[in-house]
Amino acid sequence: MITALQILFVLSAVVTSLGFVFVYQGWRRALRIPPQAGARDEVTVVVAAHNEARRIPRLLDALTAQSYPQERVRVIVVDDRSDDDTAAVARAHGRDLQLTVLRVDEVPDGVSPKKFALHRGITAAETDIVLCTDADCEPETDWIGAMLRSFDRGSDVVTGLAPLRAGTSASSGYAAFESRRSMALMTAAAAWGVPYMAAGRSWGFRRDVYNSCGGLAPLYAHLGGDDDLLLQRMVAAGARVGCCVEPDAQVHSPAPESWRALYRQKLRHYRVGAAYRGRGAMLLGLLLGAELTTMLSGVALLAALPGLQKLLPLLLMLWTVWYASGFLVAPFKWMRGDHGRASLAKWEGFHIFYSVIVSLLSHFRPSRW
Repeated sequence: MITALQILFVLSAVVTSLGFVFVYQGWRRALRIPPQAGARDEVTVVVAAHNEARRIPRLLDALTAQSYPQERVRVIVVDDRSDDDTAAVARAHGRDLQLTVLRVDEVPDGVSPKKFALHRGITAAETDIVLCTDADCEPETDWIGAMLRSFDRGSDVVTGLAPLRAGTSASSGYAAFESRRSMALMTAAAAWGVPYMAAGRSWGFRRDVYNSCGGLAPLYAHLGGDDDLLLQRMVAAGARVGCCVEPDAQVHSPAPESWRALYRQKLRHYRVGAAYRGRGAMLLGLLLGAELTTMLSGVALLAALPGLQKLLPLLLMLWTVWYASGFLVAPFKWMRGDHGRASLAKWEGFHIFYSVIVSLLSHFRPSRW
C-alpha cells in the first residue's frame, strides 16, 4: 500500500532532480551570453579592511596586475578601525594604483561595521560604476575588464564568480565545494532573470542604483548581507542584473581551515538568508526544501519499511544525490574546482544535512565575525 510518506518522498526527489536541471540550463544560458567588444568606463574598486595588513598585499598586487588600463581604475580602501599597519601596508602595495585610504575610527551603536565601512567607500567614489571585493581576495587578471564588459550589456548590477580555494583540511574542502555550488545556483538564477544573491568578493553596481534603493543604511542592523540583501533591494527598485562568467575573471580567496571558522561564517550567511525576499529566493527555497524533504522522508521510510523494502528509498536517495551532482560537474570544472562526480556527490550529501543544522542554529545562536 502506497503511503503519503512514500508519495512525498518520490515527489520531492522529482522536484530536486528538476531543480538541478534548471540550474544546469541556467548555467549554460549564462555561458552563451556574448561578451562586449571592450569597455572604456572608469571604475572604483571599494574594499573594507579591518586588520588586514597581512592579507591585503595580495589583493593590491592583483589589482595592479589587471589587464584593464590603470588610468581608468581608482581604488578606495576603507581602513575600518584597524590597530595594525593596514593603512601603511595598503599605501606601500598600492603605490602604482590610484589609491585612496579612508579611515573609520568609530562605528555607531547597532550598526554593522563592514556595511558602515563599505557605505563610506561607496559614497566617496566619483565614478559611475563601483566594484566591491574583500581584502583577502585575489582577482584574476581580467576581472575588472570582464565585469565592465558585463555592464556594457545594459546591466545596472553585475555578479561575478568568487570560488574559495581549498586548503588541506576537510572543512576547507567542503567550503570550496559549497562556494562553487552557491556560485552555480546564483549564476543560473540571474541568467533566468530571477537574481537573489551576489558574492561580496566579486560584484558591482552603478552608483545611481545604489542611491535610488537607499544604499546600505537600511541594512545596518544585519551583521551580514552587504551583498545579498543589497542586491535584492536593487532588484526591487528595478535594477537589471547581469552575471560575469568570462575566463580569467574569477576572484579567489582562501577557504576557512577549521570547522569552527566555517561554522561562524555559515551562521552569518544563513541568518541573512532568513531575510531573503523575491522570486529568486522562492526558487532557492523550493530547491533546498525539496532536497531536504527527499532526504528526511527517505530516512523516515528506511526506519518504517521492513526488510528488503528499505532498499528502494535508500537507492532512490543515493540516485538523487548522484543525479544532482552530475549537473554540477560543468560549473565546477569552469571554476577550476574538484569536478570528480563521486567527490561532488559525497559533498552534496553532506551539504544537505550540514546546511539544515546550521540554518536552524542560526535562529538561536548569535552570529559574529
